[in-house]
Amino acid sequence: MDTRNRPKVSVCIVTYNHEKYIRGCLQSLVDQARNFLFEIVIADDCSTDNTRCIVQEYARKYPDIIRTFFHEKNIGPAKNYVFVHEQAVGEYIAHVDGDDYALPGKLQMQVDYLDSNPECNIVWHRMRLLNVAKDLLVDDLIDISSLPKTRFDRGDILRFITIGMNSSKMYRANVRDFPLPIFPVVDYFINVEQVGSGYAAFVGTEPLGVYRVGGGVASAGNLTRIVLRDSFLYFLSKYPKHAKDIGVAAFVLFVAALKNKQWSNVRLFGSVVLKTFRLETMSLILSSRKMVSMLKLPVDVRR
Repeated sequence: MDTRNRPKVSVCIVTYNHEKYIRGCLQSLVDQARNFLFEIVIADDCSTDNTRCIVQEYARKYPDIIRTFFHEKNIGPAKNYVFVHEQAVGEYIAHVDGDDYALPGKLQMQVDYLDSNPECNIVWHRMRLLNVAKDLLVDDLIDISSLPKTRFDRGDILRFITIGMNSSKMYRANVRDFPLPIFPVVDYFINVEQVGSGYAAFVGTEPLGVYRVGGGVASAGNLTRIVLRDSFLYFLSKYPKHAKDIGVAAFVLFVAALKNKQWSNVRLFGSVVLKTFRLETMSLILSSRKMVSMLKLPVDVRR
């Protein structure tokens, strides 16, 4: 590709049966004010509703911006995520799920931050949270001024699992590629690897996107939790110096499962807690409580 025409940013979108939401997602991105070239790369995972037609409509309307991929067989969200990010050619790569959408200023603020902070490999922003069933839109619980730190390294991501939401992420293309394990990967695994020897951060104090409540670890089925367990064990072997950080993450999920009487998950994460327990783990758990509380979904929007 002629580097003069290379987009500064690739916005990657995964979508499946999002006919109610994909139009809003795409419109929120093409409307972004910016001083750089960008592309939208969207992969539809064999939707059975009208999603494909809407995506095609936008591709015809914005042919210089939107590139589309339509899977003829459903490959699942994890493989579709990896696939669409592999197609990106921008210097920076952003991710937005097809049922979420961006707020004004998102792309420009994140690009400016990465341009000005060369050691930052991942930049997130705060999100607003939308519960459609309750017709309720609220801000997340993250108080930037009260964060225990402003730069998050690999240990922090291992410990807290989800710091920034997936649809708020932008990262450098040069950290995109890493060895994949034999099990499916979720955003937690990808963030741990992509942060590398640099750091992740929030771009500012204001929400720059909207997340529809109902996805992610908090509401996903047991398969996601199995993948998390496998990720913990994988990283315990690969990054043994971070055993205490992995132990904190496993302990938090173990306690949540115990509280909710989810006995299969108690066994799932209990085995990791036993493998990762260190004397310093308990003090680290206590010192992490404030951050953990800020990463929860507000009670009002929980399903």
